[in-house]
Amino acid sequence: MKRLLIWVTILTLLLAPLAAPLASAVKIGPDVMVEISPNAELLGIVYYLAFGKDPFVIDRGSYLDEVEAHFGKFRNSKAVLLLKSYLSQARNVPERDYLLLNLEYYTLLCSEPPELRPLTTLGYPWFENEFLPALREFAEESDFMNFYEGHMDYYDEDLRIYENALKMLPPDEFMAENAGVHGVTYEFLHPYLVAVHGHSFSPTLNGTEIWGAGGMLPLVRRTPQRTLWSYKTARDTMFGLPLNGDYIVSTGLDELLYLGFIYHELGHDVTVPAINSYRNLTSLAYFVDAIRADMPYLARYDMHFWSRTGMLYEGFADAWEDYAISRINENYTLLAINMQKAWGEFWIGWLLNRTAHYSELSRKTGKPFSDYVWSILDEMRNFASPENVSEVYSREVPVTPLRAFDRGAELGRVVIVYGTANPDPTGTEKDKETAEEIAENLRRFYSQWVEPVDVVVKADVNVTDSDLEGVVVLVGGPVSNRLVRELDSKFPLRFEKVNGTWLLTHTENVTSFVLLDEKSPWRRIYGNVSVAVGNLGNVANASVLMAIRNPYNESNYLVWIAGENRNLTALFTNPTYYLSSYEIYTGKEVEVGFYVLPPS
Repeated sequence: MKRLLIWVTILTLLLAPLAAPLASAVKIGPDVMVEISPNAELLGIVYYLAFGKDPFVIDRGSYLDEVEAHFGKFRNSKAVLLLKSYLSQARNVPERDYLLLNLEYYTLLCSEPPELRPLTTLGYPWFENEFLPALREFAEESDFMNFYEGHMDYYDEDLRIYENALKMLPPDEFMAENAGVHGVTYEFLHPYLVAVHGHSFSPTLNGTEIWGAGGMLPLVRRTPQRTLWSYKTARDTMFGLPLNGDYIVSTGLDELLYLGFIYHELGHDVTVPAINSYRNLTSLAYFVDAIRADMPYLARYDMHFWSRTGMLYEGFADAWEDYAISRINENYTLLAINMQKAWGEFWIGWLLNRTAHYSELSRKTGKPFSDYVWSILDEMRNFASPENVSEVYSREVPVTPLRAFDRGAELGRVVIVYGTANPDPTGTEKDKETAEEIAENLRRFYSQWVEPVDVVVKADVNVTDSDLEGVVVLVGGPVSNRLVRELDSKFPLRFEKVNGTWLLTHTENVTSFVLLDEKSPWRRIYGNVSVAVGNLGNVANASVLMAIRNPYNESNYLVWIAGENRNLTALFTNPTYYLSSYEIYTGKEVEVGFYVLPPS
């Protein structure tokens, strides 16, 4: 009998997790909820039926197969055809990104399918009179809610990351203490199948003021993904370019990425009304103009530059994000600041300081943080004036591949140089293939520029002096590429042979960070952290992507892509979205470094 009771107890413990029903929503507290939203997922499935596996659709494996099996016969439904027509008005990928974002926002303002009853006045006739009835009909005919409720197990991985992140820094507690925000309900409503651009979600529904977010993590370019989970879910919704495989496994970093996104959107909620009412916001447009002058192509394809002051709003949201995350992980905040500067936000370090100052003042006075936003805006002129803004910008913004390729758009030409010195001819051929693939990705990248950009692939023996003065991409290490051999004394990183092994070595002391895989041996040195301040020292079996100012003409840039062997060189075939001066990838670690001036 005793043995029987033991086995019953064991079976009960084993089966208990299976007995607990999976759910698409989790309550973090009485006023905080996160959900894989049925409304957002319904829109995503209709989107997939309209456009197939385009740059916005996430490869969710067998889930996508089940979507096709269940919903494929509804491909010609009215909702699908209306959505296809509506989004076809977009002239490029960023415009579709923006339209889809807005469409999801209105869908989230409705009750759950199939009723989809507006919970507030929408003020969008096409959506309310045409698309919403068609979406409602689609949900009913396809039995969408039965499918959704039967696939909770697929949503669980994303939901657990969201839940654990929010528990680290509960929004209701943090916003009450640091922003003086009370009486607000927090809702974070996310899609699963389609990568909708992350956005603020702050309506008042049935008398309840809601702050939160919809969509997903900012995709690829604003927050480069460096973990397996974020790599699987990320999409380049500006150009539809493929991602490189430079990722690690780190649930801790996943949670920080998500938490940063959440507090960025809450930063909008706490600052946007005050910024909107500021007496003369356009008088600060020179901050954004400084970015436009340096990276005009970025200002063309990123929707936050579509108004003269849009990036000022982003700066305040980023500063609030940085301030919040600094409470739990200062290393991640320091990394985020450097990457935000790389996107042009040269004021972000100063703005974080003022955010912290006025949040502390808010706690002392009992006034909400939003009351101090005007004070910060007034003080911005003290940080950078119209007369010295270019000087401040150049002092703060690091050299990056992003800036290099933006300069290539201005010049109308980029030269990609592969090496021919490798004694193994198959190595030369492989480097040439890598160079051609880089060129093809760059041609797609430049598709939204106002003028054609000539992307040329050349062997190192055929490069002219004129070529070398422009924007140049060098492919391969010093063994294969003669130009790398000549120039690597000017690089902050270089390959050196030590005891018969090629190692990537550091020649400059720069600001650097290491992202650590959960199984990285470096955790024995840095501790059980996701982000460490420091570097990897001399490393074997590494790939590197690096940008410096061009030694032949420092108004332009040189980008170097290489690896310990030809296959590792081929890792970075899409170098267009990197916000660090260099990145080293080892398979278990990512090191990123930042510098402003050319290495001495």
